Formats: sequence, structure tokens, C-alpha cells
Amino acid sequence: MNSKQYDVVHYPALVSQESENDSKNLNLEVAMEMSNRGDPKLVSVTKGHPGNTCEENNVGEIDGFHKVHHEELEHENDCPKEEDEESDFDQDLDDHENREEAWAEANAFEKAVLTVQFGCIAGYQFIKKATHGYFLKLVFLAVFAAYFIAAMVHKFGDEGSHRLLGCTLLGLLIWGFPYLEQFVVWMLRKCYGSKRLSERHSVLWGKTKVVIRWLLYIAMTAVMLYFIIEEGRKNRSNLRSLPGIGIFILVALLCSSKPSKVPWQTIFWSVAMQFVCAVIIMKWSFGRDAFMYIQDRFTEFFDNAKAGSKLLFGETYNDHAMAFGAFPLLLFINAAFTVLYYTGAMQFIIRVIGKTLRFVLGVTSVEATTVAVSIFMEGAATIMLLRPFVNKMSKSQLFLLVTACMSSLGGGFVGFMSAFGISLEYLIPAMLISAPATFAISKVMVPETRDIEEEDAEQTYSLMDDEKKKYMNIFDAAQSGALVMLPILITAAVVTYTFFSWVSWINDTLTWFGDRVGIEDLSIELISSYLLYPVALAMGVDLEDCRRVAMLMGYRLGTYNVIAFIKLIEMRGNKFQYLQYMAATNFTGTITKHRDDITLDSWNMTLTNGFISERSEIITIYCLSGFSSCLAAALLTSILATMVPKRKKYINGMAISAVLAGHLSNCMTGCFASLFY
Repeated sequence: MNSKQYDVVHYPALVSQESENDSKNLNLEVAMEMSNRGDPKLVSVTKGHPGNTCEENNVGEIDGFHKVHHEELEHENDCPKEEDEESDFDQDLDDHENREEAWAEANAFEKAVLTVQFGCIAGYQFIKKATHGYFLKLVFLAVFAAYFIAAMVHKFGDEGSHRLLGCTLLGLLIWGFPYLEQFVVWMLRKCYGSKRLSERHSVLWGKTKVVIRWLLYIAMTAVMLYFIIEEGRKNRSNLRSLPGIGIFILVALLCSSKPSKVPWQTIFWSVAMQFVCAVIIMKWSFGRDAFMYIQDRFTEFFDNAKAGSKLLFGETYNDHAMAFGAFPLLLFINAAFTVLYYTGAMQFIIRVIGKTLRFVLGVTSVEATTVAVSIFMEGAATIMLLRPFVNKMSKSQLFLLVTACMSSLGGGFVGFMSAFGISLEYLIPAMLISAPATFAISKVMVPETRDIEEEDAEQTYSLMDDEKKKYMNIFDAAQSGALVMLPILITAAVVTYTFFSWVSWINDTLTWFGDRVGIEDLSIELISSYLLYPVALAMGVDLEDCRRVAMLMGYRLGTYNVIAFIKLIEMRGNKFQYLQYMAATNFTGTITKHRDDITLDSWNMTLTNGFISERSEIITIYCLSGFSSCLAAALLTSILATMVPKRKKYINGMAISAVLAGHLSNCMTGCFASLFY
């Protein structure tokens, strides 16, 4: 077989001088004749001709030059003709030729039906043209407006009416925000008289920004000191986590690739944003009540997935809660997120968060969007969404991308964890507070070393608008969202099963080796409980719980955070058993402690790994709300390396650093949870 490849040369003149069918045959004959003569320039005008739809004559891009295989061209006549996308039943009746053909073949009754059809089509097109394509949207808005007015008149003042009013206002804001933004920009330019500031005004604005920046530094520092002092007066033990914030930043600085290039302005405002988010969510009663309300609404929404589990697996699906309850919930949630993308709601939320991060932290649009997207989407989905920018990203931006994927859970896994019994009251705030920490740690470890030309912000955000164009309608969006999540669900199930079994085998092996030298019950838990003890202590965890929390962090780093959460839930069950035991014995029951295990003497029951206090549990949830593990690093870097093969060496080399950065980001979040407990 002759595998010689030929360069493609297009001769449009040949195409333009002949009719469609004749030009196809002529071009093919010219190409075959030149091929038989051994001409290195293989003429392939048929590939460029709009009438030639044969997909078997592939043109592959090799080393930047378009080439085509000789043998494929020889079999061009054998290529199957591309069938019409629509069947006879679905042909467009609006097409003039189809109308005439249908009318000529129809009898009297069919002509009457066709008359009605043609009339409806003509009427719809006239209305659509008159409304500039917004006819269906206007109909929907009219129907909803009528329903909204009727609902407000019928009953107003209860929680349901407030929810309807809030959702309606939010929908109007999402729909009208781009127009409002354009109007404000237009007004400012109209008032100023130019799109750009004059040289004199630019200098004045630069000096003003410096003054404003320092005033904001002073004001923010004063606010943080006030709340820290106030918190210390109420509960001094909470201040134990305050040095931990500095310690984790110092660890990142010691691992920095270029300490002299660290953007300390970004670091300061990252920590300040974490502080403000923590105060609003954990100390401000309105913010706390708002998140409790959001938690209740999410819980109501997630409960609808139980109907699907009951349908597929029966009423007893809870006997296998993870396989038949938690895992299918991922499909349901991702379908909902895809619908939100289709409607534009998710784009609005990400735009708001991204622009806020960009304005406050002084980062680029790509970096702000990266962190904003990672709050709501899983790591692999975040990378795929930003794939047009991956080739242009600097080393610092690539590191930030992987770190952002490591330090967040994503919307689907939030529901997954809530199905286990982890409260959304802690999971949702944890993801929001971790977002600024991602910048604080990643920009210290891998700072930007060259000037990055700022890209157009709207061009960056338009990536998310492209997501809407992938789907025909809302049903296609929901179905596609669920199917896209299927490989991730299978991966999560396989990894959980494999690593849980693997950990059991490793523990048995370590125990055997430990017995040989007189060390009892040597295991991963025991080793990690000592290695990561200082980390738990720096987060302000209660001293008696530090080894157990360190053990959970070891599970997350070495294997998968799902396994760490499973162990945490087991500890919660142990605590429930302990309280039942003490209540049954009127708080006179005796217990025996052996390392981390607790034995209930009267019941002869051993609580493996014991339990931790409520405070330590909350800090742990905040700390574990991220995917910073060796497994996640392998998956994410492999995806990135496939997309950018020329930078594979750097991407694979930063895997362990990204795990450390993601873990430090989550630990900083744990510090704030401890500070404002």
C-alpha cells in the first residue's frame, strides 16, 4: 500500500467554470491523473468544493500543513452520499420547491390540510419577523406576568409568595443586567464625551487610585482587628487558629518558585475577602439565616431525586444509600446545572463573582473566571470549559487552574456529600470562602513572572455563553447534563470501591510489618495522625481531636476526599452510640481508650477511631471541602497534558505542588471556620 502523502493545492478556477456535477468529475480526473504521474502536488479541489460532502476524504492537519492520503482519494467515488438530515415527513414545508411538490401530489382533502399548514407557517413567520424573533419569549413573558399578578393577588405575605417574588426579581436582573450594563457604559461615555480618559485625567485617576487603595488597606485592617478582638473577648480558644493563617501562607512562600515576584496586594485582599465572607456567613445573623434558607431550598430540591431512586431501585434503595441514593443524585444535580447554563442564570452568577474577584484582587479575567467556575463545576468540567485559553495560559495561570479545581467540590458533589448527611450549612460556605484562598496560596507558590497582556473580559465570559448554543432546548440541556456526568459518576464509584479496598489491604500489611517490630495496629490512620498533627493544631482543632482530624486529612490527601467524609460520618455515628450508652447508664458507664479507639465496657462495644467534638467536626468539614488528593492531581494533570502536549513536562511536574496548594487553601478555610465558630 502506498502511504505517500500529498500536499493539497486548491484550484478554485476549475470549480467556477463548470457545473456542479461536471466540475466534481473533472476535478477528480485531474487529481487522479496528477497522482498517477507521481506529481508531488496532488490537486484536491473537490475537497474545497461546497457540493462535495464526502467525509471519508479526510484532510488531516500534520505539523501545520494540510495533507491528504492518496489512497483515500482513489476511493472517493465509493464514499457514501450524505443523507438528508430530515426525513420526508420532517421536510421544511416553508421551502418553495417542497410546497409546489406537496401541492402537486395532494388530493382535495390533503390540499385543504396543506392550505391550513401553509397559512399557519406564513402567519407565524410574519409575527416572528414583526417581533424580531422574540415572539415565543414574549408569549412566555405574558403568560408568566399574568400568573405572577394572579399569585400575588391571591396570597401575599407567606414564604411561598416571597420566594416567587425573589425568583422573579432575580430572573429580571439576569435578563436585564447586560442591557443595564451597556446603558451605564453608554451614559458614562456620553457624559464624558470620549471612550478613553485624556492624558491629564489618566494621571489624576492613577493618583486617586493610589489614595483610595491605601484608605481601603487601612479600613480593611481596622475591620479585621475589630472582629478579631471582639471574637477573642468572647472565646479566646478561637484565636488559636489565627497564627495558622500566617503559617500556611509562610509554608506556601517557602515553596515559592519566585518569592521576589509575589503580588502581596493580591495576597492581602484574598485573605481580606476570606475574612469578610466568613464574617457574613458565620457571624452576621442575616447572612447565617440567608444560608440556612438556601440550605433548606437545596435540600428540598435534592429530595426530588429520591423519586427517581425509588422508581429504579425500589422503596428499599436506602439499604444501599451510596450506590442507589448518593451516586444517582450526581446525575440529577448536573442536569439542573446544565439547565441553568442554558437559561443563562449560571453565566450571570459566574460573571458577578468573576468580576468581583477581578476588581478586588487585581487578577486577569481568565484567572477570575477560572476560580468562579470552579465553585460550581467539577475539576474536569472546569478545564474543559476553559480549554480555548489553556494554550495561552502562563505557568502561574495553569497552576491556579489546577489549584482551583483542587480546592473546591463543585455543585454536583455538594449534593453527593449532603446525601451522606454532611450539612449544606457548612459545604456551601466552605466553597465560597475557599475561592479567595486559592489566589492567596497559588499566587505565592507560583507568582506571575512576566507581564500578561490582559484579554478582553467579555471575550472570556462569552465562553460560558457558548455552552447555551450546544443544546436545542431545555430538555436537551437536562438530558445532556445528566449523560455528561455519567463517566464522572462511574469514576467516583470505581475509585471509592478500589481505594477503600486498597486502604484495607495496606492497613493489614502495615499491621503485619508493625507486629514484626512490636508496633501494634500500625496503619495509614496512625501514620497520618502523627504526620499531619501540626496542621490540625494550626487550624485550631481541639487538642484531644487533633490526631483524629489529622487522620482524616491523610485519607483525603492519600486517597480521595469521599473516603475521608465516610470516615467522618463513622465518627459521628460513634458519637451517637457513645451518647446513647451514657444515657442508658445514667452517665455512670465506664469506657476504655486505646489510642484513638473507645471501648464501651458495659456494652462490650468498640468505637473504632472514636469521635470528635462538634467544633472539630465543623472545622474538618470546611477543611475537607476540596479535591486536593494524589488521585485528583493525576486525573486533572492528565487532562491538561492531553490538551497542551508541548507543556506536558511542566504540567506533570506541578502535580504534587498543586495538591499541596489545594490542601493549604482548604486549611486556611478551616482556620476561618475555627476563628468564627
